[in-house]
Amino acid sequence: MDTHAAIEKLRMLIIEHDLPRTDLALFGVRCPYCGKSDRIRELDAPESLQGGLARDSADVYSELWERLNPLSNILGVCKFCQNPLRLSSDVACAEVLDADCPASDAV
Repeated sequence: MDTHAAIEKLRMLIIEHDLPRTDLALFGVRCPYCGKSDRIRELDAPESLQGGLARDSADVYSELWERLNPLSNILGVCKFCQNPLRLSSDVACAEVLDADCPASDAV
């Protein structure tokens, strides 16, 4: 599975299961896709979703998390455009998950 397909599959899981489970907005973090700065949410780590998702969905989520997040960064999602994002370690900026695309400007 290529990176674009993995990102799209994660995006569909996020939409289908209304992830993240916690609804805490990260204000001041701008989405590199749509530019919104009040809709970014940190995604739940796979281990925190155990028992909260069907086993097959949890396994796919965990696999995608590892594939798209090899350096154990923080993953997030823009709840406006529903695109998964990589968040900086201090959660001050967001960038696209695809290394082929340019990173967003830091806010």
